[in-house]
Amino acid sequence: MPGDVPEKARVRPVDEADLQEKTLAALAPYRDQNGRIYTIWATLAHHEDALRRYLVFSNHVLGKNTLPLTSRELMILRIAARAQAAYEWDQHVRIARRAGLADETILAAATGAWDGLDALDQVLLAATDSLIDRQSVDDELWGRLEAHLSVEQIIDVLYTVGQYLTIATVINTLGVQAEGDLALPLPQLSDQKEVPA
Repeated sequence: MPGDVPEKARVRPVDEADLQEKTLAALAPYRDQNGRIYTIWATLAHHEDALRRYLVFSNHVLGKNTLPLTSRELMILRIAARAQAAYEWDQHVRIARRAGLADETILAAATGAWDGLDALDQVLLAATDSLIDRQSVDDELWGRLEAHLSVEQIIDVLYTVGQYLTIATVINTLGVQAEGDLALPLPQLSDQKEVPA
């Protein structure tokens, strides 16, 4: 990780006028400040049935997750940086800032400079890297997760990483482009397998 990211969209977003009413209803909460459907969802609308089903899961991960909001955002930003998924990075920098995270903290999480982060966030970011690299965690990291989180929360860790790896894959493969200038430059990470916690 990361792979090659196309410089332009391979799949263009679907025009809103071409969407079914039930898809428009499902996408009602997924609009920007100007009322436009976010590009990621308008792109995935080429498969409307799958999109509506996916939004149910996505809504859990983004809106009903049992993890602290700021911790979840740091995990997502780490995934976006490692995947070099600029669209995902940009959207979640904006969400993280609204949640009160400073750019310094965002960049620390993204680049692996975790020493200044709290213990929970360090464990969650270590788990994020392990899940990216090995699709699992070893017993030592499992013990650290258990020391901080309930089983329900650990499951939400797995769902969060899985969801945002999926979205990064979609962004990078379909060439989903950022909606304007990036709120914060996407860090260019060295070719790394794992960053120690």
